[in-house]
Amino acid sequence: MLSLPGRTKRSRLIQQFLMNAIKAGDSEFIRHAIETFKVSRQAIFSHLKSLVNSGYLKPTGNTRARVYVLGPVRNHTAVVPLGGLDESVVYYRDFGFIFDDLPSNIESICHFGFTEMLNNAIDHSGGTFVTIIVKRDSERINIQISDNGVGIFNHIARVFNLSDPRESLFELHKGKLTTDPVNHTGQGIFFTSRAFDRFYIVSDDLIFSHKDGDEDDYLWHNEGKNKGTHILMHINLESDKTLKSVFDDFTGNEEENFVFNKTVVPVKLALYEGEKLISRSQAKRILNRVEKFKKVQLDFKGVDMIGQSFADEIFRVFARRNPHIQLVPVNVTEEVGRTIQAAVKGGD
Repeated sequence: MLSLPGRTKRSRLIQQFLMNAIKAGDSEFIRHAIETFKVSRQAIFSHLKSLVNSGYLKPTGNTRARVYVLGPVRNHTAVVPLGGLDESVVYYRDFGFIFDDLPSNIESICHFGFTEMLNNAIDHSGGTFVTIIVKRDSERINIQISDNGVGIFNHIARVFNLSDPRESLFELHKGKLTTDPVNHTGQGIFFTSRAFDRFYIVSDDLIFSHKDGDEDDYLWHNEGKNKGTHILMHINLESDKTLKSVFDDFTGNEEENFVFNKTVVPVKLALYEGEKLISRSQAKRILNRVEKFKKVQLDFKGVDMIGQSFADEIFRVFARRNPHIQLVPVNVTEEVGRTIQAAVKGGD
């Protein structure tokens, strides 16, 4: 389904026919359109001009030998049942024309994000159908994948026995989180969120956002409740980012077999409204599953103070029990730094 510029339903049907014929390589699409809709040649050229002006088509050659190809504006919406769905088939069969002729680095990122997020909906959502919307213009490409399942945050909280759905968002940010370890590595959302310029997860009354170049990730409360899980991601077509560069930021070297062994933990995401980071239980929440990594960067941006028990649990107790894990605090205030140093010295 395309959002075409025609003002009437019949106009949009004719334009859809023309777009489909051009995508299929029909060299006689003008004659076929005239015969199908019983309209004049002039009327068809009027629709073609409208599609060109809107960016859906691009003409090449002179008037007599003019050829129409897809323009920079492309979009498609599909609602498909999740049962038996193959994410790669959907990508190439239903949306391939949108991703054609993209720069190779952008197409690789789009393919990775599209298939990873759709596979999550297929395997984990518990829903019955998914709505996929992809829009492209001359500057960027936007992908939205929405299912009608139980909701990602509630699902993870239930499987991992978390006390609050907000904790599942915190765990997703660390990476290597999966409710099906036999079939999944838990790396899809982690790397997808970092590959795109902007990435959002909306589910129930929570919104998670990650913006490239912004050191902060954000957790928002939405007044309305959104059933299922909605993934939104977009990337600028002129981005020089590559999947390899994204992977390299969080994987080890050749001696470490290039495995995913680094993560960044934004400590502020564990700071719920009205709370202060003072207890050992809060520290343990932050440290949950970090034993899966060799290097853990603890980002204290936005955290003005921490309690001694909180710091002691991380930088003395956990550090002593896990000497093979490198804990790296960053963006610490002077006060937070003093508390951390006191905890470290307490272990000497």
